Amino acid sequence: MAKRLFRYGFKSECESLAAAVRAEIGLGTREPLDPRALAEHLGIPVHPLSSLAGNGAVAAAVHHVVTVDTSVLSAMTIFPDWPRRRRVIIFNDANVEPRQNSDLAHELAHGLRLHEPRHAIIQGCRDYSKLEEEEAAWLSGCLLVPRDAAFTVAMSAVPIELAAIEYGVSTQMMSWRVNMTGAKTQAARIRANRRGVRRS
Repeated sequence: MAKRLFRYGFKSECESLAAAVRAEIGLGTREPLDPRALAEHLGIPVHPLSSLAGNGAVAAAVHHVVTVDTSVLSAMTIFPDWPRRRRVIIFNDANVEPRQNSDLAHELAHGLRLHEPRHAIIQGCRDYSKLEEEEAAWLSGCLLVPRDAAFTVAMSAVPIELAAIEYGVSTQMMSWRVNMTGAKTQAARIRANRRGVRRS
C-alpha cells in the first residue's frame, strides 16, 4: 500500500481555507481569483523579476532568467528582514499569465500554511521540503480552482481550454483540479442518473 502523503483531512482543510480567504476579498468559490489581489489583502508585496535588473552581475542574471532560460526561476519568497518573517514574493514575469498566477498562488500557499523559511542552497544542494511543496501545490490549486468551480466546469459543456482561460490558469491546472477533486466522476454519475430517469 502506498504511503499517504497528506494527513487525513488535509485536503478538506485546504478547500475550507481557500473558501475563507476568498470570502475575505469578496469572492465566492465559483469565481476566478487574481493572486495579486490576494497577496495585497495578505500584505505580501509582489515584485516582477524584471524590476530587479539593476546593474552588473544582478542585471546579467535577471536578463538570463527572463530572456534566455525562464525555467531557472518561476517564483520565490524572500524574507528581507529575517527573523521577523515578513514575506516578499518575486515572480518571473517572462512566463505566460497562467503560469504566473500558478506560481504566485503557490508562494501564497506557503505563506497561508505558515511554512518556515529555508536556505535556497545548502552545500551545493537545494534545501526544500517535499511535503511542504506538495502542500503548497495542493492549496494553490484550491485557491485558483476550488472544488465548487471544478464541479461547475465538469457539469458544463464548456471545453476545459475555455474554462482554463476564464479562471486564468493553464489547461493542465484546470484538468488536474477537475480530475483530482472527483468533480469529473461526480458529474459523470449525475449525467448517467439523469439519462436513466429519462429512459424509465
